[in-house]
Amino acid sequence: MSEYEQILRQIGSFGPYQRRAFILVSMFETPLAWAMLTPMLLNFKPDFYCYDWTSLQRSLIEDNLLNESFIKHIDSMDMVHYYQYLTNYSTNITLNRTTNVCPNNQVCPGIEFDDNINSIVSTWQLVCDQEIVADTITSIQMAGVLLGAVITGQLADLFGRRNILFIEHAILVIMWFCSAFAGNWMVYAGLRFIIGALIGGVLVVNFVLPLEIVTPEWRTFCGCIGLWAVGLMALAGWGYYIHDWQYLVIATSTASMLILLSWWFVPESPRWLLSRGRVKKAEAILTTMAKYNNKPVPDFSKLHQYAQNEMNNKKHVIKYSYWHLCSNLTLTKNALITMYGWFVSSAVYYGMNFNTKNLTGNLYLNIFFSGLVEIPALVFVVLVHNKLGRRLTVSLLMCVAGIFSFSILIIDLLGDIKELSTLTVIFAMIGKAGISGGWAALQVFSAELFPTVVRNMGVGACSFCARIGAIVAPQIVFLGTQKDATPLPFTVFGILALVAGGLVWLLPETRGVPLPDELVIDIKKPNDTTANNDDVTQPTSPECVPLNTIHDTSINDRHVEDA
Repeated sequence: MSEYEQILRQIGSFGPYQRRAFILVSMFETPLAWAMLTPMLLNFKPDFYCYDWTSLQRSLIEDNLLNESFIKHIDSMDMVHYYQYLTNYSTNITLNRTTNVCPNNQVCPGIEFDDNINSIVSTWQLVCDQEIVADTITSIQMAGVLLGAVITGQLADLFGRRNILFIEHAILVIMWFCSAFAGNWMVYAGLRFIIGALIGGVLVVNFVLPLEIVTPEWRTFCGCIGLWAVGLMALAGWGYYIHDWQYLVIATSTASMLILLSWWFVPESPRWLLSRGRVKKAEAILTTMAKYNNKPVPDFSKLHQYAQNEMNNKKHVIKYSYWHLCSNLTLTKNALITMYGWFVSSAVYYGMNFNTKNLTGNLYLNIFFSGLVEIPALVFVVLVHNKLGRRLTVSLLMCVAGIFSFSILIIDLLGDIKELSTLTVIFAMIGKAGISGGWAALQVFSAELFPTVVRNMGVGACSFCARIGAIVAPQIVFLGTQKDATPLPFTVFGILALVAGGLVWLLPETRGVPLPDELVIDIKKPNDTTANNDDVTQPTSPECVPLNTIHDTSINDRHVEDA
């Protein structure tokens, strides 16, 4: 245990000060959920109507009330009203129209949308041959999340957790607000990419900061519990009262500014300050923490040496790379399975969210329940993760997500999804709960599988795969918008989750097992062709050696944990 963690225990492992900071930092998740998941509302496709203008023009030409050249330009309701005005409303006009049908798969002239909801689809006529654009914009946003997470990790290490958290959130609010005034969908897509990058960045710091002010036993709790689901539920309320996408963006982005007032109550990470040699500032924060927790101020004399050691160790470290995740067959297998699990978790989770707009029933209730079901799922993980074990918990929840998602295809085959809409929504929500809990459990499981020296890189690789899954998710959702293909996204989600739930059993159980520290590679003996490829944690194996023994022994076994 480091001197820093000893001091945290003396002043309170998770005392009132840490609880306050944890709640305030978690509150960032609520507006982040709004920013990330508003496509559930903004991309909604209202009913649209196409009119038979050719037949109308032919009929009006026969009436011979106005010039034929003028009549041939009547291809919108505004022109119809103008024609009636010019003819003193002397003609009864009958228009034939189709609902949600694209002639020749093209956007018809004078297309009209149901005016109950004004979304980006109705604003920029993203239907027919343009239908994929809305979901592509969401994929572009999720690509931004990937880039932002990568960049912000480095920025937070250089400039501090607190500074980056508030600066990026402030920029996010500004860009988010500006997106309401985009003149076309191309500009809007560019802004959503920037918004996604800022969301990804804030999420990284939002996750890391609380973990650095609590002792290890509280990290699982802080990593699993948050206010993201609350934000998703609140998004349903925003959409219920505001039906115009521009006003919705303005309202949610403006409301998100309020969290910036917590600047005076959220501390910088003392651990980061110590790593930068700013001991006095770290001592001041720890002193405030001790007093707020009604604990005696501890002796900080050892912190100076701890900080000096941390800075010195940065100069003498073994450089590990992502290739070291494939140092032996067992580690390679573990890495591939966990990366696939994160890909599936993200693809299914965000796919379930974005597909809510395609479910039957009330859109706003569906969004609300989509957030509500996450809460018991996360509580379930916290309660049983240490009792059932990592593999069983993850596999159980993944299989729940897979079975109930795939069952929607069976509902469609046995009956009609529209007729059994309530059952379909229930199954979709149970599947959503399963994937929410499964992903949370998998995050803890993954961190325990990788040796300490490459743990951050292992989790970083998994996170990268998760972002790829998030980029793919809107395209899977798009499949369900095709004719008679409503259950297709659920079928894909179900198969992906079931495969992940099965593959988890190929991973070693880590409950109650000391975390591996050293990275072990396989060394074949000169005349031996049966080297053991399954030992990751036993450096005493005659055919395996810790990787650090291959490097300069003067480094004193210090390692870089670089994500």
